[in-house]
This record gives sequence, structure tokens and C-alpha cells, in this order.
Amino acid sequence: MVRTIIISGGTSGIGLAAAKILSREGARTILLGRDTERGKKAEESVPGSLYVPCDVTKTDDCEKAVKAARTVGTVTGLVLSAGVYEEKLLENTTDEDIEKLFAVNVFGAMKLARASIPALREGKGAIVGVASDAAIEGNVQCSLYGATKGALVSFIRSLALELAVENIRANVVCPGDVDTPLLVKQLASYGGSREEMAEWYPLSRIAKPEEVGEVIAFLLSEKASFMTGTVLPVDGGLTDW
Repeated sequence: MVRTIIISGGTSGIGLAAAKILSREGARTILLGRDTERGKKAEESVPGSLYVPCDVTKTDDCEKAVKAARTVGTVTGLVLSAGVYEEKLLENTTDEDIEKLFAVNVFGAMKLARASIPALREGKGAIVGVASDAAIEGNVQCSLYGATKGALVSFIRSLALELAVENIRANVVCPGDVDTPLLVKQLASYGGSREEMAEWYPLSRIAKPEEVGEVIAFLLSEKASFMTGTVLPVDGGLTDW
């Protein structure tokens, strides 16, 4: 059996880091993303991977991605890592802002998970959602973003109960700040620096994407065979303050 893992947001950041780790462990990874150029580069950087163009907000794209994954091997894992970030006071948000964040961070995760369940049922697979510390504690100017990640956590916890009878596990990780291309955009848009961010953390630094990727790989593995419905902070102690 070829162990096949579908990863949304798999062409950069945490998703790509997880793909590289899973590849080293012998899995075939299906890298989903909207940017074809970035997707091809990601495919070249992960041995045995396959890039599949996919916009998770579109049901047809999600179904095509799962179909492509099933041609590669038995789907034993799904990583829901696609996400968008925005800082803004709620009174300054527009309807479009609200709809965009929920469309990707929540509805996209739901659509891809729904499309993947039949394949995961055959492989007795596992799901890992990538949320945020903002799902656990309040962040200034992140009421909208935090709401989407909180919704993702609630979704995964309920899905874990729903799928337990099928031997499909579902867990969620909640990273703090991670040194990814998304962070670069965040700093460029809203100011600050990695050094300033590091001061917020008990471990006095932000995470590397590989550090979150290792936890995702663990949760997909048999080493985590008795874990489901778990919400796991990977945040250097940030939410422990």
C-alpha cells in the first residue's frame, strides 16, 4: 500500500514543511494550492509528491483533488493547512473580508474534508487541521481571523466524534507565529519584526515550519493511534502565559 497524504496549502509554509517530513517517512504527498508556478516548485522540492491545482473554496476542485490522490495510492491522511490571514479592527472589516476568511479557513476545510471522507474510510486515515493560537486566546485586531480558526477547532473536534466509528481520527494543531512566507507578508503589511515577536514567547523565539510539520506527521502516524479530537498548541508556551 502506498501511503498517500493530501495537503491543502501544501505548496508553502507549514504544509510544505509537513510534506517534506512525510516524504522522508515514505509517504506520497499530494500538494494542493492555487498558484501553479509555486506548486510546481514545491513538487520538485518534495520527492514523490504530486502538485494538484486546487482552490479549496470550490467543491469541484476538492473532488478532483481527491480523485487525483486516489490514483496515486491509498489515502491515509489529510492535512487542512490552507488559510488566509488578516489583521483589522472589526468595525473596519467589510462583508467581503468576512466572506473571504470564512470561505478559505472554514468552508474550504469543510469542503475538502467532506470530499476526502470516502477515501479516508478505505485507508482508515487521519485528519489534521491547522488552526492557530488565535483559536485559543483573543488577539487584538484578530476577531475575524480568530473566529475562523475557532470555528475550525470546533469543526475538527466534532468531526472526530463523527468519524471515530469509522476508525478515522481527526486532530488539530494550534501554532503561534511561524517563520513562513505568510509571516513575511504579515510583517510587511502590519509592521513589527521577528525579534519583537520572539519577546512574546516563553521560549524567546518563534517557530520554524518544520517544528509544526513534525507534530502534524506524528498525528498522522500510528504513534498517535489513540489520539482523536485533540487540540494541540504548538506555540512555544505562548498560550500558557
